[in-house]
Amino acid sequence: MPDEETQRIMQFILEQQAQLTATVGRLSDTVGRLSENVERISGKVDRTADGISSLLAIAEIHDREIGELRESVNAMRESLTAVDERGRETDERLNALINTVERYISERRNGQA
Repeated sequence: MPDEETQRIMQFILEQQAQLTATVGRLSDTVGRLSENVERISGKVDRTADGISSLLAIAEIHDREIGELRESVNAMRESLTAVDERGRETDERLNALINTVERYISERRNGQA
């Protein structure tokens, strides 16, 4: 019986070894798939990071352009304010000239009438 007992133990050990080998094979396949997934995800993360960097660069360019446009608008407002002021000054001088001419004409008529 010791030979039978040894035989059963050996058979049990061989079956366990076969199951362990099958389990290690499945785990190896799973690790391989996980590795591929990690590489694929890593590539996507890298592309996403590149995209975000590009968007940040574009945002900085737009921010600079908006600042330049804001400065241009402010300069135009200042110019328009100066033009308005000169226009008012011109209107005042024209009104003074018109009043002078009207007064001159009126005085000539009153003097001739």
